[in-house]
Amino acid sequence: MEDVKKWMHKETEKQRRQEMANLCTSLRSLLPLEYIKGKRSISDHVNEAINYINHLQNNVKQLQDKKEDLMKVSNLNNIHHQNGSTTSTNLQPFVIVQPFPGGLEIVCSYTSKTCLFPLSRVLDMLLKEGLNVISSNSSKIDGRFIYTIRSEDPIMSGIDYSQLQRKLTDAILSSSSLQESSSEPGINHILR
Repeated sequence: MEDVKKWMHKETEKQRRQEMANLCTSLRSLLPLEYIKGKRSISDHVNEAINYINHLQNNVKQLQDKKEDLMKVSNLNNIHHQNGSTTSTNLQPFVIVQPFPGGLEIVCSYTSKTCLFPLSRVLDMLLKEGLNVISSNSSKIDGRFIYTIRSEDPIMSGIDYSQLQRKLTDAILSSSSLQESSSEPGINHILR
């Protein structure tokens, strides 16, 4: 009886090790070469799988942010064309911060009816972030003003695009709320 128990335990353990080996082989086959090159132990492969999953999650977040930004731009064009009574001039101002080779690009869109664009405040914020502005262009499309600001970024990894985008959006929105209150009778405000 004791020999049968030992044999069953040995067989169960053998099956478990075989299953673990198969799972590790399967995991290794899913990882890109740069994540497994030079790694030999199972724990190394599991660690690299964690790194790869984190990398993929970061990519998904960046792509979702970019998709949201593209949807904003797409909505700008669609709103004007879908409904004759609704135009893009009713939209709130928005900011898109995105990388471009050697730096970053900031696209700010607003209407003169909803916002007074604080270009000096935006440029000041970029300087405080350590960015060197290399160009600034403006255009008007369907009643909306669009500023495109390009900046060199000497330390690309140090910029949090979504945080910078929020800061710039807040600065523009706070200027538009100041403009609304200054348009009330008897109140004069000077925007900075």
